[in-house]
Amino acid sequence: MLVSIVLVPLAGCGSGDEEGVSSNGAASTTRILEAAPAPDPVTPDGVAVAALTEIYSWRPAEESQDASLARARKWLGPSLIRVVDTAAADAPKPTLQWSDWAAAKATVRAFTFASGERPPSGGDPNLEQYKIGIEQTVVYPNGRSEQLPPTTVIATVVRTADGWRLDAFR
Repeated sequence: MLVSIVLVPLAGCGSGDEEGVSSNGAASTTRILEAAPAPDPVTPDGVAVAALTEIYSWRPAEESQDASLARARKWLGPSLIRVVDTAAADAPKPTLQWSDWAAAKATVRAFTFASGERPPSGGDPNLEQYKIGIEQTVVYPNGRSEQLPPTTVIATVVRTADGWRLDAFR
């Protein structure tokens, strides 16, 4: 079942507190969407959400910067599998921020959701595209957390012999 969600723009909402309520009393997008049922991970949008949650959830103290893509392997299509298989030679060097998070033993948790707004379809029944919203939170061992700027990607999901798989995102 495809759950379409209409998003309320976040601009001007102020900073959130522990309860997910901004200074003007509006609930954060994450808090509103967490109450909605998660997409089924066998549907095209569910696969996109599951794969991108894994890809944008990071453990800097435990793994390299490119490890999250490999962790998402079971959700990936042929194009991204090739990227995973060839990435070892081209692994990025850790960024300063990644190094800081690793030193602090912080983790980055991702919350992803399929937007109700869909990109134009190309008419191929074996290919779907979805706008996926991504909100990340850096969580430190002492309980402190900080929100990273939200982002949106266009996810391309393809039908394979094993079901729908994320094949690209930009």
